Amino acid sequence: MRQGEFMKRVIILSVFVFGMILVSAGSIAAQSSTVAGGWDATMNTPGGPRPFGLTLKVDGEKLTGTVTRSNGEMPLVGTVKGNDISFSYIISYNDHDLELSFTGKVSGDSIAGNVSFGGNGDSDWGAKRKSAAAPKP
Repeated sequence: MRQGEFMKRVIILSVFVFGMILVSAGSIAAQSSTVAGGWDATMNTPGGPRPFGLTLKVDGEKLTGTVTRSNGEMPLVGTVKGNDISFSYIISYNDHDLELSFTGKVSGDSIAGNVSFGGNGDSDWGAKRKSAAAPKP
């Protein structure tokens, strides 16, 4: 093989490898943004399973949004890094503020993880992405 052909192959291979690195980086960044949107969630509590809704917004690694519970909406704040998500919000429980802190892993249209009840115990929680409503004719 001549030196010119060898160099040509090295350059082509280098461009291919660089392209694959860019595609991988893009898909990792895209995973964070896929968390944005509506989610139907449930957490296990000592009083039984409690459903709630999530509306999540992503700006880089910053996570914001709202939690919708039977007694209203609360703001949430947190982070999302790749498939790892964490957020918290505060509820009033027996006339005291109680911070609920969530951690989890995003896998496609599902999230599974752990919730801490203000350091007074923890349990598991999960969420499924809300399906987009079909347009009405």
